Amino acid sequence: MGEEKNHRAPLRRVLREYVLGLGVGVLAALYGMVAMVMGRTFLPGYNAQGHMIAGTSGTALAAAYLLGGIYLVLRLFVEPRTGSDGPRTRLYILQMPLLLGFIVALIYVLIHVGAVQ
Repeated sequence: MGEEKNHRAPLRRVLREYVLGLGVGVLAALYGMVAMVMGRTFLPGYNAQGHMIAGTSGTALAAAYLLGGIYLVLRLFVEPRTGSDGPRTRLYILQMPLLLGFIVALIYVLIHVGAVQ
């Protein structure tokens, strides 16, 4: 049983760092940048205009994709590779405004999504 648990640890680490951190994080950040340039953002479950949001709520949702993606890359891919406390502290200082911006952008979208046209 201990051998099976040790066998799963590298797979779990690879899934977390590469699939979630590097894969999903980079895709979300890229989508956020593209959505900001296009001016429209996809919102699943939103029934108007083909599930697309434009205007300030669309920009806020695109910013949330961008900030969330960058946060995932930093948290799940970059953080395990930082060795000492010095670089890790600077990384936390960078991660906290990203996470705060992500939360604020999502709150803005949740508050205003009913008024989106």
